[in-house]
Amino acid sequence: MSEEFVEYAGRSEPKERWLKALPLIVAGVLGVPLLAFAIMFSLQIAQVTKYIFDLGTSGWEAASFVLLSLSGAFCVIFWIAFLFIGTRRRTWRWRCWWAAAAFLAAAALPLWALLDALIHPAA
Repeated sequence: MSEEFVEYAGRSEPKERWLKALPLIVAGVLGVPLLAFAIMFSLQIAQVTKYIFDLGTSGWEAASFVLLSLSGAFCVIFWIAFLFIGTRRRTWRWRCWWAAAAFLAAAALPLWALLDALIHPAA
């Protein structure tokens, strides 16, 4: 039997592999600009946090500002983790769910800032 007719267990066609990876690729590409915004937001909050500490603040407010300044890094870590977990799943359905989770992890801070701007418009 020639080599061209032998199928390997677990191997799939290259076109099929690209098609399976498509939701994760789309979530990765769409997540990059949102993560850039999240990192910019975190840096701005970190600059404000220094002045909040200089003014003197309570422990809860200090903890919330520190968590806000780290939130961009949390978004990046969760985005990478969800994309990695999605690559380990075999079915189309699970890959789509993990791609959606990665996109939401990247979009968490921009959506939160947008909702905050809609609820509390600047005067």
